[in-house]
Amino acid sequence: MFSVSPVNGMEVGHMSHSTDEAILSVKQLSKVYGNRFTTKNIHALDKASLELKIGEICGLVGPNGAGKSTLIKLIMGIEPKTNGEVEIDDNGATTILGYVPERPTFFEDLTAYYNLYYIAKLNRLPDPDGISRKMLSDFGLEERRNDIVSTFSKGMKQRLAIARALVHSPKVLIMDEPFSGLDPTMVFELRGYLKKLKGTGLTVLISSHELNELDQVCESIIFIMSGHIVKKEDIQRGDGKVNMRLVILNPGDAISAALSGLKILSVSPDGGTILIETTKGDVPQILARVIGSGGQVLESAVIQRKAEDMYAEVFMKKGAQE
Repeated sequence: MFSVSPVNGMEVGHMSHSTDEAILSVKQLSKVYGNRFTTKNIHALDKASLELKIGEICGLVGPNGAGKSTLIKLIMGIEPKTNGEVEIDDNGATTILGYVPERPTFFEDLTAYYNLYYIAKLNRLPDPDGISRKMLSDFGLEERRNDIVSTFSKGMKQRLAIARALVHSPKVLIMDEPFSGLDPTMVFELRGYLKKLKGTGLTVLISSHELNELDQVCESIIFIMSGHIVKKEDIQRGDGKVNMRLVILNPGDAISAALSGLKILSVSPDGGTILIETTKGDVPQILARVIGSGGQVLESAVIQRKAEDMYAEVFMKKGAQE
């Protein structure tokens, strides 16, 4: 199991929450594959721009081939960019970045401990032994620290990959498809760990097709398609509005009168299920009005905005228009 101290040497809550200060800025970033011997150049990324704030946990979403992995590789410096800039706080030092690739590789014939110890030494950390042991403990791998990595399951290797990415206490963690291929137990544990990162001050960018998981851990989502950043949107609506769903046993004119003046988004054919756009603070008042008019409320719920709905708005409607 993952522990509650995800940032090396610092307990959750000791750092600031998300701020408006940007720690990572991508400006007009482009990547073109091809040369004078190829008949056609491929624009994998075309003038992409984005910004991540300190402490923000952001999802990166798009169809296959949209440019997600290319964007991450350019940010990390794994591949050279064609045009554009990647600006990183702390004088552009890439050591502030931690990276978990989709298919992490290790020194398979070395132990888990020595895989971390190597990275700690490479980063010239002051106590490589202590840091390596702590990270193994934090990620539930302490009992397997002396086992060679080739004997590890995929889930255990994923834990080790995240521990390795955090061993030098980066300010930004970038993860490419971290949920891919994990069994439900490991997905649950990884989700819990990512939730614990909120409020630690660590900025996280997660590229994933698992929209349900992004729903539960991210504050915002960047949508990318055909190498273009389509939009970045907060999961929580910026205008403070929420959708309230009411299920009423005895719909009728009295209920309709009680809800007059409100913004009704939809009503079921039998009138029993009503969707209302309102503010969170007005929800109790609306419920009181319905009950006061004699309404028998079977269910009242605030419907949270979902990444799946946002994905459909961005890509399905766009596809239909094209």
